[in-house]
Amino acid sequence: MNREYSDFQSLFNEKLRERGLTVKRLSELSNIATEHLENLSTGNFERMPPAPYIRGYLARLAPILGFDADSWWEELAREHTLRGSGASDELPKNRFARQSRAKFLIGGAVVILAAAYVALRFAYIFGEPEILITDPAQNPAYTRSAETVIRGNLSNADVLSVNGESVEVREGGGWEKAVTLQSGPNSFEIEAKKFLGREKRLTRQIFYEPIPQTTTTPLAPAN
Repeated sequence: MNREYSDFQSLFNEKLRERGLTVKRLSELSNIATEHLENLSTGNFERMPPAPYIRGYLARLAPILGFDADSWWEELAREHTLRGSGASDELPKNRFARQSRAKFLIGGAVVILAAAYVALRFAYIFGEPEILITDPAQNPAYTRSAETVIRGNLSNADVLSVNGESVEVREGGGWEKAVTLQSGPNSFEIEAKKFLGREKRLTRQIFYEPIPQTTTTPLAPAN
C-alpha cells in the first residue's frame, strides 16, 4: 500500500480531486449511494453497512479512483471496528446474480407475452381494413329518390368516412350514411383507416333519375 496517505479518507478525497469528480458523479459511476460515499470521505465507518459491503465498495471504487482495493481493505479492517454480517466476512456472491437472473426472467416473460399478443392480433395490427357495402348492393346503382342511405359493415379498421365526412360505426361494425343526390351520377368515396396507417377506399356511384313530371292539357270545351 502507498503510505503517502495516512488513512483511507485522505486517499479517497485526494483521488476525487485528482480526477475532478464529485461525490454525486462518483455515485453515478460506481452505483454506490452518495450517503455511503460521504461516510467514506469523512471516515465515518460507524454509519457504514457491514464489512462485506464496504469491501465490495472498495472493489468498485478501485478501478475508478486508482488504488489497491485489497491493501486498503486490510488497512481498514485493522484500524476500524467494522460490523460483520455473518460467519463469513465476504460479500454474498450470488446476491446480484439472483437479481440479474430475476430481471432477465421478467424481461423474457414480457417479451414472450408481447410476441404472443402480436401473433394473436397480427391480422388486426398489420392487416388491411375491410369494407363491405350492403346497400346499394350494385355498383353503379340507380334510384328515383333524391334521398338514400348507404349501408355497410366495417372490420379491422378504426375510423370510417364517406366523402370526407366521419361516419359512426356501431358495435359489431355496422354503419350507415344518409346522402342527398343530385340529378345524374353521384360518386361516393368510402374510406377506412387504421391508427397504424393502413387504409382502404371504395367508390360507389349512384345515378339519380327523377320521376318525370307529367302535365295535363285541359280539354277544350264542347261546342
